[in-house]
Amino acid sequence: MRYLAFILAAVFSSAAIAGVWLDWPLSIRMVSILAAGAFLIWGFYDVYSKQEPEPIVLDDEKKETIKRLKGEGKTHVAVQQVQLWFRNCSQDEAARIVREL
Repeated sequence: MRYLAFILAAVFSSAAIAGVWLDWPLSIRMVSILAAGAFLIWGFYDVYSKQEPEPIVLDDEKKETIKRLKGEGKTHVAVQQVQLWFRNCSQDEAARIVREL
């Protein structure tokens, strides 16, 4: 469905541009732009809703970094670092990962 949504967004965007060249009324051009925006939002929503979260797996280098930060007493920095490595990780989940190491 995302392909259909993006194709329709492109068609309505092209219609809005063609409306300027062909001197169509402003109302038709505005409807075309609004329809293009709606289909674009629909396409992005479809892409976003079908994404699967990537699993959080720390390799040896990342584990050593977390252990070093914890050893320096910078637990909050270690939690932030986990969140930087894995964008879909919540603060609670990152804190749990840091505590387990």
